[in-house]
Amino acid sequence: MDQRRYYGFDALRGAMMMLGIVLHGAVFYLASPPPTMFIITDRNTSPVCDILFHFIHSFRMPIFFLLAGFFTALLVEKRGLWGTWKNRVARVLAPLLAAMVTMLPVAGLFMISFMVSARFGSHDLIPERAQLQIISRELAAAGVPVSEPSIGHLWFLYYLLYFYLLIPICRWLVAASRPAETGLRKALQSPTMLPVLGLVTAATLWPFHGGQVHEGFLFLKPHLPSLIYFGLFFVLGYVLHFYQEMLQAFTRFMPWCALLAAVLFPLSLTLSNLDNQSRGMAIEIHLAAVVTHGLFTWALIYALVGSALRYFDKPSPWSLYIAQSSYWVFLVHLPLVCIAAWLLVPYDLPALVKFAAVVGFTTVLSFASYHYAVQRTWGSAFLNGRRFDMKWPWQVAGAIAQVGEAKS
Repeated sequence: MDQRRYYGFDALRGAMMMLGIVLHGAVFYLASPPPTMFIITDRNTSPVCDILFHFIHSFRMPIFFLLAGFFTALLVEKRGLWGTWKNRVARVLAPLLAAMVTMLPVAGLFMISFMVSARFGSHDLIPERAQLQIISRELAAAGVPVSEPSIGHLWFLYYLLYFYLLIPICRWLVAASRPAETGLRKALQSPTMLPVLGLVTAATLWPFHGGQVHEGFLFLKPHLPSLIYFGLFFVLGYVLHFYQEMLQAFTRFMPWCALLAAVLFPLSLTLSNLDNQSRGMAIEIHLAAVVTHGLFTWALIYALVGSALRYFDKPSPWSLYIAQSSYWVFLVHLPLVCIAAWLLVPYDLPALVKFAAVVGFTTVLSFASYHYAVQRTWGSAFLNGRRFDMKWPWQVAGAIAQVGEAKS
């Protein structure tokens, strides 16, 4: 049984969670929102927010699902299939249902209030009915399924529940691969595995406009293309636990993959824009877009996972604190982002100033609420299975430094 603590993955998971605050903060200030992601943005916008949004969105959720699959394999090894499903009901389904009646309504209220305020120049917490009807018609005209209930950022937990049903298939894949285990382990360490995975991912991107996943997955009705796209990363993460030679490949090829990602990023954005402008009528442009995005996503996965394993795979008060608080921060951050963006609508300030204020406000309140109101309470036991009594990471780091100085 694998008893190792994957400190690098703790750090990576915490970093992806923090980038969620940046990503969702940037959404309100996009200069050119993707055509399939209809949102009324603030009057103050910046192309910098577009670059940040597209960059983070290309790898953040794939890495989350890859890690989810990996840690699910660890849980199955420890608890068995039925024990894992029972645990996931308590740690994923129950928090999802609780957040749908607490966090989601707050986020939805302030998101709608923001859109109305940005569209009409008003600033009412409860918008007028006529304004809401106009917004609804505009959303429907843009292709948004306004009659379907949205689950906002909770779609991640919702999709995980579907992917946990794939555990028997994941176990079968691992067992079926045993006869070719030697060759497979060798192949996973080869640099050719990156383009193979990139092309497989590109195939799952084919249904999406611009080769980017900006549509369909935010609603209660499951979106099959999104399930296939994200489910692939979950399954690969599960299998990865049994073929950890690939972790060595991530670390070994990390510098080259970072360079490759830097080259592919502007190319992927250009091709996505061309694909969106052609409205999917130019098949060769769409093909180029999905292939480039597939390769770019995997180049970043190699680079980021490799960096986490090379530089952060050791105990750290910072990574431990962020890992333990990440669940709460994930649940609470979107309502806070929406509140901050709505509060700033009346002010004519540079977009990057507003964006920084939204990210700062959300970060401080997310972690402060966890530290003082959640970690020692039933809330932490509900989310994480236990209570914590952690100090701020800089206090722990300072204490360690003082001990080191005293010993020397």
